[in-house]
Amino acid sequence: MKKKILSMMLIISCSSFGMEVTLEKAVDMAFKNNRDLKNSKIETVQQDLLYKETAKGALPTVSIEGGYTEDRNDSYDDGYFENGIILIQPIYSGGEIYYGIEGAKKNRELYNISYEKDMTDTRLEVIKEYITVLQLQKTLEVYETSNREKEAELKRQKEFYNLGMIDRSEILKVDSSLYETKSDIINTKNNIQKEKIILKKLMGISLEEDILLKDIDLQKINPEKVDLENDMKKAVNESLQSKKLKLNTEITKLQEKAAKSEFLPEVDLEYAYESSDEASFSDSANAGDWQWRIGVSFEWEIFNFGSSSDSYQRAKLETEKANISRDNELEELRKNIKSAYLEIQTLYSLIHTRKKSYETSKEIYEIDREKYANRLIDTVDYLQTESDLREAEVNYINVQMDYYQAYEEYLNLIK
Repeated sequence: MKKKILSMMLIISCSSFGMEVTLEKAVDMAFKNNRDLKNSKIETVQQDLLYKETAKGALPTVSIEGGYTEDRNDSYDDGYFENGIILIQPIYSGGEIYYGIEGAKKNRELYNISYEKDMTDTRLEVIKEYITVLQLQKTLEVYETSNREKEAELKRQKEFYNLGMIDRSEILKVDSSLYETKSDIINTKNNIQKEKIILKKLMGISLEEDILLKDIDLQKINPEKVDLENDMKKAVNESLQSKKLKLNTEITKLQEKAAKSEFLPEVDLEYAYESSDEASFSDSANAGDWQWRIGVSFEWEIFNFGSSSDSYQRAKLETEKANISRDNELEELRKNIKSAYLEIQTLYSLIHTRKKSYETSKEIYEIDREKYANRLIDTVDYLQTESDLREAEVNYINVQMDYYQAYEEYLNLIK
């Protein structure tokens, strides 16, 4: 009985604490469960099927045909039946089929790369949201520490007041500051819950699931190992973004060539095994009277008021637009990488200065708290010192997290 009670207590205890999540676990769960990623994966499968469908356009088609033709003249009314099996093999289409297949192949590659890019972007979204929650949780710890110390100080001041050593206004100042801190705690707790909902949605888990985030190792990042020039060159030539831009230009070029095929003829080879004209359907279905026929069909549209020319010119302009867009996007990529690099350097420098600011504020606070306990400074000065300390502590926490996020954003740009 005791064992059963102990087991139940363990189960209740585990469920109350929620699911522990590391950053990489959160990313892995997003890769498996994120709905947007699932849709993106389905699109890659659809494009693969579309490529296969387009490629089969170069293969022969077989069809069964049948028909009735009514023949009328002045002397009698009559008609005849025809049946047959027809095989048509495209021989030449001016390149329309070939470029269509090549375009579908490039589209398949494009969607596969887009899926990879969606995965890296999703990873970055999870990291950013994970960091936001951690920042809020650490900020909450700062506020809760402040709350405990102010409550202790308020208790001490009430004792002084009861002894007639201070007036009531001193107590009210501490009390007012304490209420402000409690408001900050409530607001931060609510923000944590809201941000966790966003994170859980990205991870693709139930919004009712309680999650506990583990801290991040911030020491593994070394900005001195970042090679901007090499990363820039690699990103412009090999990154997922550059590959997408290259494929887009190649696809529009193939579409331009396909549009040019409208000026050229289409030639098909046709095999047929069919009946001759018969007076009844049963006679036309009798295979004993069927015969083979082979032929070549030729079609060439020689005049359509310039419609084909307009279509081709429009396709050429699309190619030009794609080239311009590619160059512009690559330039934007270079700019973003450079900006991300500078942000990393700036935040790395700020970590040192914010740390010094926090340490100095902490030392000042310890001195002023001692002075305040001995009535050498007033309540306003003490509360200002305490506020400066909490602000410096939060700033130091945030800059470390911001640096980690900036580094991940830089990596995402060059992947």
